[in-house]
Amino acid sequence: MKKQMSLLSKLQSFDSQMDAMYKSGLPDPNGPRKLTKKQKLLASERESLTQGIRKHLLRTYERMRESRLKSNPVVPAINEVCQGCYMVVTKSVIVDLRKGKKLVVCEHCGRILFLGDRDADSS
Repeated sequence: MKKQMSLLSKLQSFDSQMDAMYKSGLPDPNGPRKLTKKQKLLASERESLTQGIRKHLLRTYERMRESRLKSNPVVPAINEVCQGCYMVVTKSVIVDLRKGKKLVVCEHCGRILFLGDRDADSS
């Protein structure tokens, strides 16, 4: 599960960079224009990032990206605090994150959680 979370985090970073590029003037791939060479290259790069992610995790991530959590659906829990909503998460959530066997979401904001560096070191 740790590898899956790492891949989701990389995908989120890539998607954030793509969003910034579109805001700065790159034509929207969903718009009426044909895809440029750069957009095709970026689309294939994104496709290669998604190859290692389990389908149900990718579906969850995509659904969250389309919702109100568009900017960051995958966030770390650092010092037992969700870095998406800055609320303290329960001990059981931290235990589940340390076990790393299932997808864990914040009870408050619904974002996908992974252990941040400080909490990962203490496990």
